[in-house]
Amino acid sequence: MADSIVPAPRPSKYRMVLAIWQAIRRATRRDLGTLFSFRLNHFFLFVALMIWGALVVHQPPRSAYPFLLILFLLILGPLSSDPLGHAPATRLEIWPMHTRQRVLLRAATVLLSPILWLALLLAVFVDWRLAATLAAVAVGSQAAIVAGERLGRSHPQWSGLVLVPPIPGPTGQLTRSHARQMLAMLDTYLALMLSLGGTAYRVLAAAPDPAAFPILALLVALALSTAAQALFGLDSGPAMTRYRILPLRGWRILLAKDAAVLAILALLAAPLDPVAGLTFGLTALAIGHFPSVMRPFAQLRWRFQGGRLLHGVPQALAAFAMGFVESQGRPWILAVAAALWIGSVFGAGNLFDRLGRER
Repeated sequence: MADSIVPAPRPSKYRMVLAIWQAIRRATRRDLGTLFSFRLNHFFLFVALMIWGALVVHQPPRSAYPFLLILFLLILGPLSSDPLGHAPATRLEIWPMHTRQRVLLRAATVLLSPILWLALLLAVFVDWRLAATLAAVAVGSQAAIVAGERLGRSHPQWSGLVLVPPIPGPTGQLTRSHARQMLAMLDTYLALMLSLGGTAYRVLAAAPDPAAFPILALLVALALSTAAQALFGLDSGPAMTRYRILPLRGWRILLAKDAAVLAILALLAAPLDPVAGLTFGLTALAIGHFPSVMRPFAQLRWRFQGGRLLHGVPQALAAFAMGFVESQGRPWILAVAAALWIGSVFGAGNLFDRLGRER
């Protein structure tokens, strides 16, 4: 008697769509979690302190509103990203789905967009016009990001990262590489927005207060200071291996990375108070070298850099104090900061070499 063949049950035509949607939902949730790396960002801690101080005296934290707006505008790009973009394009192309299934998947992934739900909450509880404005800005931000990515792929010579000029010298390429890494972090654009705002105040205000410019320069330096704890944050395992086998001492590698940080800081603080900004930056690097070398803190591109609270608080306080004292007519403080930085470069560089030999 021939064995009867029982055909396997055909899966529902929507089961594949549901499985893909659930995978995209998990990827979207993980991606949103990375946005909170700035919870240990120095500038975020500064804004949180401003809000806490205002609430202690029972006042609305109006002074923190401009900074909160800048932070929100900067994370608007990652927030408005297409959830379907978490699925590799090649896999989407080869999955055996019909047109109706693809349309359903596209419509369902829209529900995973945090901007959609934020706009709905604003429309219901605040004002539909504000919700419409948020949606329009989010769509425009995402369109600009997508257009920039496509332009960079089709015309690499127009890429913003290519605009970082070649730097001569044996460590020039390391400096250029780290400058490119900084241009892929939101901290740099936060510092840029603060610098542009301060420059606009200097140029457009009828009677700008000279005392404001050192403070604005210190804020620019504060926005970049978390990078001092994460100098190797975007370097993968193979990159760290290459550092170990390069015929360079550790202090030269740190010096190359510091040169990129200080060059960007000097450029952004130049319209405000470059000496105060550099004093802050040198002090922050002098303290940040050691956590960068001993415990590299992995970072993600197009996010705010995260640091460690135990190192970040004394680092930010010491750097701010040095920069503020210098701005009060004590230029010798810059020499003190430079001496501390030079000592840190050699000390942390030797530690980098020793750890490399032990590993």
